[in-house]
Amino acid sequence: MSQPKHLPASQAGSQQDTLPPTSTQMMSPWGRQMRQLGLFFAGAGFLAASVAVSRRSVMRKQLASLPKFYSSNRNPVKVDSSERSLLAVEALGLATLNVMSFAIFLTGGLSWAFDLCSVKELQQRTHAAVSRTGTVNPEDEKELEEMMDSLLAKLGMEKPQASDSELPQQEAPKQ
Repeated sequence: MSQPKHLPASQAGSQQDTLPPTSTQMMSPWGRQMRQLGLFFAGAGFLAASVAVSRRSVMRKQLASLPKFYSSNRNPVKVDSSERSLLAVEALGLATLNVMSFAIFLTGGLSWAFDLCSVKELQQRTHAAVSRTGTVNPEDEKELEEMMDSLLAKLGMEKPQASDSELPQQEAPKQ
């Protein structure tokens, strides 16, 4: 998100924290749920339809492969290479259909589970999560370092030496 040019940096940073709610955030809870579950049920319908189409196609191919009642089983079935190519293209198409319908189903389920109604909401939440600062307790870091040193000593391994770029910069003492 870029900062407006007419605002100073301090005001632009505070503007990001108070973003106006989107139209989907102002919806009633039932309206949000119905919108989210609409994509979920659409995905479930597409998935059921694609499974039915795939099953029908496989059953049709299996029935076509059975020999006719009055045919000899001594003659091998001759398969043309063009038939194999068409079969591969059909299988790829059915697999793509199944995967895409499952992706719609999964997207609807995740949007309901994470209470998302639009891509803009997803961007806002992602930006908020990424820009959040972490809290690291220096005492816990020191304890972890000591534990790793003792573990490396038990295994008979040497402690790796940190390079100059990895060492934390210490502040100069204030006078």
